[in-house]
This record gives sequence, structure tokens and C-alpha cells, in this order.
Amino acid sequence: MANKGATIVIVHGAWVGGWRWRGVADILIERGHQVFTPTLTGLGEREHLTSRAVNLSLHAQDIANVVTYERLENILLVGHSYGGMPISAAAELIPEGVVQSIMYMDAFFPEDGESLNDLVPGEPHLPADSDDYLVPPPRSNLVGFNAHMDPAARAAYEDRRTPQSVFCFAEKARLTGARDRIPQKTYVLATGYKNDTFAPVAEKLRRREGWRVEEMPYTHDLQHVAVKETVDMIESALPK
Repeated sequence: MANKGATIVIVHGAWVGGWRWRGVADILIERGHQVFTPTLTGLGEREHLTSRAVNLSLHAQDIANVVTYERLENILLVGHSYGGMPISAAAELIPEGVVQSIMYMDAFFPEDGESLNDLVPGEPHLPADSDDYLVPPPRSNLVGFNAHMDPAARAAYEDRRTPQSVFCFAEKARLTGARDRIPQKTYVLATGYKNDTFAPVAEKLRRREGWRVEEMPYTHDLQHVAVKETVDMIESALPK
């Protein structure tokens, strides 16, 4: 049985906001949990705050501040896609013992000194030396992992996506091992699309002591295409 009344912090991916996780959060709340889906600075309803100062470190601070000011304890920290970058860095800022479980859902998993650009297969496509520091979201109909969207869902999705500071993708994570000391660690791989980006992460973590690796037979936006299954998977990682 799931741990009732657990505290869950879910961090969204690139070009979106906390709104992308509303369906999952609503079900988790109905099941008795306390859920936070913060929108990172410069994105979603906070797009008016974007600037060249918005980077990976600032997004990690966004997460740490939610934990601090809400006085959260014994939490499950979840990151999806780009969200794997700031949750990794946030683990360095949050006092040890507060995060009891961490979950990466089809997410980037940096090692110390790696940026998101370092982790994207092929040539870097988000250059840090662009004259315009804002990177527009790629068209979802050209991205295989969003192929599940019907026209209405795609239109609603596109309407709320926002450009994102290139420095979020170019800044290298500085990690000293705080993530590794979290008691429960889970990686979830979406296997319903050609997943060249995250399959190697899952394979690496299968060989790393202390990690549980799970698979879900859906496309990348698990929170949209498999809402209940995503809720169930999140509950499977609640702190013991």
C-alpha cells in the first residue's frame, strides 16, 4: 500500500511549466498526498522573469527554495526530462536527509561537470554563443516522443510552451555526491518510442548499486499519455 500523506515535489521539463503535471498532481492529491509542481523561473506563468541570469543553478535554487519555505521533510523528488538536471543540482542545496527518495522519469542524468548539451546525442543543438539567449521550443509534431498527441492536445500544448534560456542547457552541473546519498533512487525509462537519449542512462544505472530501474511502455510525455500509470509509478517510489 502506498504511503498515505507523502510529500512529493515534481519538476517539469524544458519549455513548459508546472501546469504540464496538473493531471498527475490532481490524482496524487486525491490519494492523500501533498504535491508541489513548481514552475521554474522564466517558464510557464513565470516567463516574464526570464533573463540571461536564468540558468541551471537558478533552477536548482527554485527547487531548494520550495523545500525551504514550505518546510518540507521526508520528500520524494521527481524530475522529468530536463527536470533531471535541476533536481540533480538541487540535491546539493537541500539539507541531507530531507530528500528520502529521488525519481528520474525519462530524464537527463548528469554526472559532475556535465551539461544538458553534453548529454544530447549528436551535435550540440543549443549553442551558448547565440546572439539571442532564448531557445525556442522545437515543434512537437517533429519530435517523435510527442507523436501520441492528437490535434487538440497538440494545440493546447504548443500554446503554453515558452522559450527557455540557453544557459539552462549550457551550464555544467556541479555535483559532489549528495544525490548518491539519497536512500531511495529510481530511474524510469519510457520504451514506447526510439529512445536514444535516455536508454543509455537506464542501462548505466542498472549496473550502479542502489538504483532501481523501471520501464513504462509509453512515449516521453508520460504525464500526458499515461496519467494513472505515471501516478502509480510515482507512488512506487514513495519514501519507506
